[in-house]
Amino acid sequence: MSAAWTLRRAGLSQRRLLSSAHKQSPLLNIAPRVREALRNGEPVVALESTIISHGMPYPQNVETAREVEQIVTASGSTPATIALIDGRIHVGLSDGDLLRLANGRETVVKASRRDMAAVLSQRLLGATTVSGTMLAANMAGISVFATGGIGGVHRGAEDTMDVSADLTELGRTPVAVVCAGAKSILDLPKTLEYLETQGVPVVTFGDSSEFPAFFSRYSGLQAPWKLQRAEQVAQLLKTSAELGLQNGVVVAVPIPEEHSKASVDIEQAIEAALRESERLGVKGKEATPFLLKRVVERTGGASLLANIALVKNNARVASQIAVSLASMGGSRAFSASAPPLPQTRTDQPLLVIGCAAMDITSRVDLNQSAMLSATPQADLLQQTKLAATSHPGTVFTSVGGVAQNIARAAHLLGANAVLLAALGQDAHGTAVAADLRRMDMDTRFLQYPGSGARTAIYNALHGPDGDLVAAVADMHINGLLSPHHIEEAFDSLRPRVVCVDANVSTLAIVTTLIQARESRACVVFEPTSMPKCTNVLSALLFIKRSHAVVDTSSLVHIITPNSLELQRMSEAALELALVEGVPTAATVSGIAEFHYSLDTSVIRNLLTLFPLFPTVVVKLGEQGAAVISPSPRNATRPIIRHIQPLKPSLVENSSGAGDSLVGAILAQLHMRPELVSPDGSLALAPQELDTIVSRAQRAAIMAIESMHTVSDRLNPDVLNKD
Repeated sequence: MSAAWTLRRAGLSQRRLLSSAHKQSPLLNIAPRVREALRNGEPVVALESTIISHGMPYPQNVETAREVEQIVTASGSTPATIALIDGRIHVGLSDGDLLRLANGRETVVKASRRDMAAVLSQRLLGATTVSGTMLAANMAGISVFATGGIGGVHRGAEDTMDVSADLTELGRTPVAVVCAGAKSILDLPKTLEYLETQGVPVVTFGDSSEFPAFFSRYSGLQAPWKLQRAEQVAQLLKTSAELGLQNGVVVAVPIPEEHSKASVDIEQAIEAALRESERLGVKGKEATPFLLKRVVERTGGASLLANIALVKNNARVASQIAVSLASMGGSRAFSASAPPLPQTRTDQPLLVIGCAAMDITSRVDLNQSAMLSATPQADLLQQTKLAATSHPGTVFTSVGGVAQNIARAAHLLGANAVLLAALGQDAHGTAVAADLRRMDMDTRFLQYPGSGARTAIYNALHGPDGDLVAAVADMHINGLLSPHHIEEAFDSLRPRVVCVDANVSTLAIVTTLIQARESRACVVFEPTSMPKCTNVLSALLFIKRSHAVVDTSSLVHIITPNSLELQRMSEAALELALVEGVPTAATVSGIAEFHYSLDTSVIRNLLTLFPLFPTVVVKLGEQGAAVISPSPRNATRPIIRHIQPLKPSLVENSSGAGDSLVGAILAQLHMRPELVSPDGSLALAPQELDTIVSRAQRAAIMAIESMHTVSDRLNPDVLNKD
């Protein structure tokens, strides 16, 4: 980070002290990239979502949303599109969120300040209007907001009293709204009068002082103020904050000249659409979407192109203003009442080593397939083979791979996670790397072994209930991960917590364990699958025979198998003489009396592996988890517990639940350094470990409820709930 940014961060301290009494709403879900930018005092631009759901048709709406975010980024700021999703105010959306708002498959509620509590309490999908976006932006501490045009006083308001909530919000919320003026379907003279009454400065941006009328650069009305540079607008916002004013500012930017030529035709279409809306009795918040739709139809799409152009232009100007404002003392200066953002990351990152892949998830839809409608899931794959044909269903492509899923989950939960994985120099590898960068994840340690190596692909078939039926995994590239690359990562990052999955070679695991011991890092091993789960045992045997380390029981601190992987690892450890023997039947039955819900084989295998792996978290699916760890009083004495399961509200995709659980465990260890001893071993009581696993189950449940392998709704607050 540059010295300039450091100075700007220092400038936030007094403001944060003054606002420390304000508590951030638990309903606020700030995306990691936005949270980090705000914490660093870097420029952020808020973007509304009603323009996606109600302002444009699909697919132009989602394409425009993506392009606007790219423009904000290219102009030096972080974009933060705002929407109401699953009972939370999301500040910064994923591409999946944008698609949900855009594709019309779900009902999207147009939400202003009036509607927000109702939409959130009912967990509806809500798109924020100008007023709703201003409110949410101010809550998050974002000072600059770009949109198309503001609402205003509707024509005939002297009879209908139809005045947009945008105007009252501007009178009480300190956020600058960069727009192309008020929409030209409104009564513009009355709109300017109302803004004056509310004490809202209206500033035209550029060479003209004439207030723009959305599609037209000219309205015949003069704005009170004209400013020509972004720095001047930023200085106005800073001064307003220093005065303690709590109103917003309208920054009116004329539509680019080349896109205003059709304004006469558009105005005629608007007049015709207004007459139609009056005849049909369209009023309230339905009026604007109705009118814009009719205008698009009457102009043959010319108004849509003009709308897109002005939105992009406004986003560019807003980003320039945000950059200037940040240089004067922080992008949160105007929204001075915003609460301080909690620090959630440590200086030493969490290192995750293993597989990054492209996941192709297929799910058969029995409702559409008469032949399969009465077929039990157990027979689904066989009948599909016999049929030798295609079946209706859904196919979903996403970035996956065990290590990538784990790192992604930890990152979304607030950890500073760094992924070390091998990718091919192909389209899939490019897509994986681009998605990680979109997530603001560190991609420095992605390795590209050579032109002949293919990016890993995991192709899964799921039944109608979401459970996995079968999968094909092309994972050859994971064996090419270079030990030298791992050594470089340890030298550069000096991680305190490391996770390695079983997809990599035995030599890569050996290198990881040796490097982690030298760095005194806590090591978590994810067994991945039945064929690969014993790779760590081969690595330990190699280390033992080479006399590199005397006590191999101190090399891996946690393993996270499922019950089948646990069974295989137990058998292999006995075969390789890495453990001395199995517990007696009396010991197993004695423990089973206290844990009657646990299968005796799970108890036996946990006890068998305990001398080698001091802490084991067994993923039991619908039955929760089993945990073994040392007694606080006697480290040679194990304590076994059963963590009760959480129940999902629906099952969409079960393939990422285990990885999400492991990512959540790692995030908690990373963000609480006191839980790891100086030698890398765990420094927590059994009750603390149980709490960590119980909280991690929330991430697993969210994955099950999502078509994504890792739910994009994960956020740091998931781990902080009581």
